[in-house]
Amino acid sequence: MNKTAILLLIATLVIFSNCNHKGNQYDVPQKIIVAGKIDNYDPDKEVLITVNNLGVERESIAAKADSAGNFMAIFESYIPVDAWIRYKTNFLILLHPNDSLFVHFDGKHNDRPELLETLRFGGKLAKTNQYTAKFQQMFFSNEIYYNWDKKRKAVKEYDVDQYLQYLDTLQQKSKKIYDQFVAENRPDTESKRWAQLYIEKDYYHFLYWYVSDHRNANNMGWDNPWDVPVGFFDRLSNRLPIDPSMFISAYALRSFSGYYKKYVSDKLRDRATGDGWAILPGASIGGSVPIVDSLVIFSTIEFVTDTLLLQIMLTQNFDREFEKQNISLYEKYRDVADRYIKEPFLKEPLYQRYLQTKMRIENPQVYTKAVLKEVANLSVNQIMDEIFQQNKGKVIYIDFWGTWCAPCLDELPNSKIVEHEFKDQDVAFIYVCIHSNEKQWKATLDKFQLGGQHYFLSNRQSIEISNLLEITGYPFYLLIDKDGIIKEKGSHLRPLSERDKIKEMLK
Repeated sequence: MNKTAILLLIATLVIFSNCNHKGNQYDVPQKIIVAGKIDNYDPDKEVLITVNNLGVERESIAAKADSAGNFMAIFESYIPVDAWIRYKTNFLILLHPNDSLFVHFDGKHNDRPELLETLRFGGKLAKTNQYTAKFQQMFFSNEIYYNWDKKRKAVKEYDVDQYLQYLDTLQQKSKKIYDQFVAENRPDTESKRWAQLYIEKDYYHFLYWYVSDHRNANNMGWDNPWDVPVGFFDRLSNRLPIDPSMFISAYALRSFSGYYKKYVSDKLRDRATGDGWAILPGASIGGSVPIVDSLVIFSTIEFVTDTLLLQIMLTQNFDREFEKQNISLYEKYRDVADRYIKEPFLKEPLYQRYLQTKMRIENPQVYTKAVLKEVANLSVNQIMDEIFQQNKGKVIYIDFWGTWCAPCLDELPNSKIVEHEFKDQDVAFIYVCIHSNEKQWKATLDKFQLGGQHYFLSNRQSIEISNLLEITGYPFYLLIDKDGIIKEKGSHLRPLSERDKIKEMLK
């Protein structure tokens, strides 16, 4: 560790030596500092730390880095968590409230296992994080992670029983990686607990997505009744009970609490009476928004018997609406939230998120570099012509999104990263908001502070542009070269995956 890095570590430790913890465990938020040094640092690449909060959305913090690659970020957490460090690739670190961690790695590597090999840590959790880095290196180097062709084949071709057998085999292979990790490294208790939960995540992930992925892979329309049997999602309850030792694996636990909604809706299959709602294939609830919202909340209370999981899931339900800049659900069921969500690490952040969202809706402060286009009186053909004419000679990346679309919102922080990487280059980032509320649109722009050019379409324009471009799902992207030729379109053109294509088109 060089002199600069040592001084930076000492500074973080001094800060915490003056911190006083007040209140009971998990009752109040505590500072966490992540500092580090990146060898072979590229100043054009952003260092981003994404904290896997439970209940509420992940928090992404841009770590301030100097020209030598020294970086630092400070944030707060009520509970132990894990967080992603993103620079070229990404990896997970483990963090405690009222503590600091120093991270040192070689930034010349784009390959995750190669970068993980260079990781070194300082601070109280240095040894724990060294163990988890070793586990990640083993996991991400294994075929079980990177062989997506085999996973896609299984999803498409296997029936229910075959797919469950495949998942059991997958889980057994994951367990072998874990057993090898424990045998070779003799890790501490916390890193073992974290790794154990991490290897289980894929099992629940693939179980959750099997129905929709199988149907899509086989081009099944909604008139095709194929589905899994009742009780298919009972396997999700194998992870229960949820306890505080799981907090450190927040990445796995927040995912699991999202997957568990399939268990809940599966229990409703016999109750679908046609009075404004129904259970669709894959135990998804369909129907009018007010009925579905009420059904989701009260069925979660009825069927989730684990108290901690219930609180996390209810918090997620309300927070998911805040992500869409919608506060009506929380205001309508505020008494339910207060009655069931008791843990301060869930209750207090949720309420703060409500206040922030309410303020954005009522008084949006749109980023000054964002260009809002007035197109209310234009046809969609005129809108597309305007985009082409105003960005002649540039690579154009168009994102069609909606405030109601969770996957769209998940990608907006990534769009901001890519915007930063191509600043001052001949790339135009265009954001077209469809089927949305205008106040929620402006509140979303306030939240994400994107640059680029922004278009808000009426419902009529939204329908027309969907028909014109044959859009079947959102988010949807267009990638257009300097000559104005659409080179590619589709939902797969996510921002982080398209950087290399954009670079090639700039040549």
